[in-house]
Amino acid sequence: MGMQILFKNETAKKQFCSAYKRKWRYPELVKKKLESVENFILNAESLMDIANYPPFHFERLKGFRKEEWSIRVGNTGYRVTMIPCNNDGQEITEGDILAQCKMIKIVKVTEVSNHYE
Repeated sequence: MGMQILFKNETAKKQFCSAYKRKWRYPELVKKKLESVENFILNAESLMDIANYPPFHFERLKGFRKEEWSIRVGNTGYRVTMIPCNNDGQEITEGDILAQCKMIKIVKVTEVSNHYE
């Protein structure tokens, strides 16, 4: 059983969830990569798998979004931002997230965006 994906809101769900891919307006390559990202997360044992997968460049955002983390969608300029959650679906914003990675089985996707727009 892999990880679970929650969504900050309906917009984030429609941006990320491949169930909505018919409505996606991303370039073809981004659509393919985004689906791979979704599959990767759903099949990951824990956040550790995501953090340890070099192409994702898993990193913490700065400033007012410092509770969010991002992963890259290939070399497309797009990224998916997320907040790790505990088993009750509560956001984890304190402590050393990377040290807790193995225990984290849920992420809340906050946005899919083009980093360069």
